[in-house]
Amino acid sequence: MRDIYAEITGRFVEQLKQGAVPWQRPWLSAQNIVSRKPYRGINSLLLGLSRFESPFWMTFRQAAELGGAVKKGAKSSPIIFFKFVARTDAAGRPVLTAKGDPKIVPFIRWANVFNLTQVEGIEAPVRAAAPETLPALERAEAILRRENLCPIRHQGFAAAYSPREDVILMPAPGFFRGREDYYHTAFHEMTHATGHASRLAREGVVDPVRFGSERYSKEELIAELGASFLSNEAGILDSVRFENAAGYLQGWTKKLEGEPQLLVSAASQAQKAVDFVLGRSPAEDNAVTEGPSYFASSRSPTLSRGRGRAV
Repeated sequence: MRDIYAEITGRFVEQLKQGAVPWQRPWLSAQNIVSRKPYRGINSLLLGLSRFESPFWMTFRQAAELGGAVKKGAKSSPIIFFKFVARTDAAGRPVLTAKGDPKIVPFIRWANVFNLTQVEGIEAPVRAAAPETLPALERAEAILRRENLCPIRHQGFAAAYSPREDVILMPAPGFFRGREDYYHTAFHEMTHATGHASRLAREGVVDPVRFGSERYSKEELIAELGASFLSNEAGILDSVRFENAAGYLQGWTKKLEGEPQLLVSAASQAQKAVDFVLGRSPAEDNAVTEGPSYFASSRSPTLSRGRGRAV
């Protein structure tokens, strides 16, 4: 059976081994050509690795339904999504939780998609004119000033989040080489802050014993991805100056190779953190469902091949 976790992680590890960190570069707002819904989380990063010029993607079936055909030799890109079903016992009866609710089991599903440039016979949809937006630095400042997180105190020379005090500590903006670096660092700590018990209650933050431990390295990846998502949202990611030391690259390479499910899970949690920071409710989420927390259980979601249309 195809190991979709290993395949996805392998694409990112290849970039790391080449000296590039794939979540530290801007990516196009990839979207499905039929639903026009944007891909999010791990899918936005995956499709961003392709470097195709068009933001439009489709399945093989969608290409045929639109009157086109995938070019011979075109290589597909995988995307993943989750489907939730009620668990039943051997007799077909629903399995209930301790509270008497149906026990829901996540199934991770995957589908192959092709970029519009890999397809013949389909014209690119007319893209709506982008609405006028604030300049990038002003957008970043607006994200920073949202009131659904903890206070930010400017003191000292190190950036950190304290779960015990529920406060973000940041050096003054003048200590950074540029405003973009300041905002990106703040977004990293803000992503940590979403894990507080009063918010998303992520295990890597709420457990004081594990905060800073090996378990915390998973929380650190969530914050890395969350900061990149928010910086991309603000339009400053291409101006952030990263210093990808050999140790940094090697460290993430080893972690991801040793735990292929880590990246998919961390991207899911990072997307939830970003949605929390931006005040997006589930009703506003018009993209692919990114699934449950892998950290919540040692049990991995069941993997199955997706059928029908990918969104």
